[in-house]
Amino acid sequence: MKKMMALVSVGSMGFMLAACGTGDSGGQGEQTSGQEGSSTTIDPNRVRTVIGSSSTGGDTYQTADAATRNLEEVLDTNMQVDAVGADRAFSEMSGAQDDGSTIMYFHDMAYLGVEYGSFSEDYELENWTIGPMVATNPGNAFLTSADAPYDTMAESIEWLEDNPDETVSVALEEGGVSEIVFDGYYLWAEEEYGSEITDRIEVYVTGSQEDKNQALWDGNADIIHGSIGANNEYTEDGVEDDIKMKFLGVTTEERVDGFDIPTFAEQGITVDGEEFVFEKEFFFLLPKDIDESYTTALDNAMAELAEDEEFAEALNKNTYTVNHMPSDEAEEHLMEKRENMQSIIEQAPDLNDLAK
Repeated sequence: MKKMMALVSVGSMGFMLAACGTGDSGGQGEQTSGQEGSSTTIDPNRVRTVIGSSSTGGDTYQTADAATRNLEEVLDTNMQVDAVGADRAFSEMSGAQDDGSTIMYFHDMAYLGVEYGSFSEDYELENWTIGPMVATNPGNAFLTSADAPYDTMAESIEWLEDNPDETVSVALEEGGVSEIVFDGYYLWAEEEYGSEITDRIEVYVTGSQEDKNQALWDGNADIIHGSIGANNEYTEDGVEDDIKMKFLGVTTEERVDGFDIPTFAEQGITVDGEEFVFEKEFFFLLPKDIDESYTTALDNAMAELAEDEEFAEALNKNTYTVNHMPSDEAEEHLMEKRENMQSIIEQAPDLNDLAK
């Protein structure tokens, strides 16, 4: 059966970079031509990486922190991660200088948010320079309380079928990865079971991973979107019963090594006759008019970092994986992935109609 996903490839490039800076707070650093292996001059104290999350406990911050801490060594510079949230990150990028002193790190919500209407069209991918791809979170998942009466996402629908007076509420973030994977679940349920079931699926719209977790603990949601990296600690033996969770499924093509969590595909969740698979990927966004030499330098640094075992180990601690693509390949890949998701978005319900 076809897979509803965009395949990822891992590229490899050589690297040679020299970095130095004046330490002043204004002006654009002198930059050389953008040939591979060329050097560039940036102010190391001004490489600020804003991320599209306000949380320091989720996968965006965790992968950004691992990447920038290791890139500092490769680039011989300093990089600061600021968890400012998507709206502020895009706003600051819109006014950022083209010297690379402010760049952005985010995931698929960067384009999904525009497609869903959560972000302005001013923030569409075409208005940025897409930087290199960095990592994947194969643990993109849904969870519920440990004592819930179902063990998979598919079983949650079967439970609704067997209990006609019950509802299921899902906590998610509007316009993001959690919404697209919820939509896959919802559209499958509607196709297989009809509106009699989906009329009893509700959503609890919230924000950060901490907010989703709290929604579950407070009883505002029965199921939450999360990830292995951010939520596995709450599924382990010894966790107090009132906060203990269990996984209901991951959206990757294959099970994540070391975890007995069924994929959506295993559960028979399909959209338009295709297995629903979604890989959550992380990448850099740069100002539109940034000098090509800066992009080349970042590409080369990321290519070297992708071969670094310590970087891979830092990601693997939270079940994330290295997924390097140079900027040109990342741009082509994300544009295609965005196009593939548009059919789901067009069919998806309005969250306002499902909100509790």
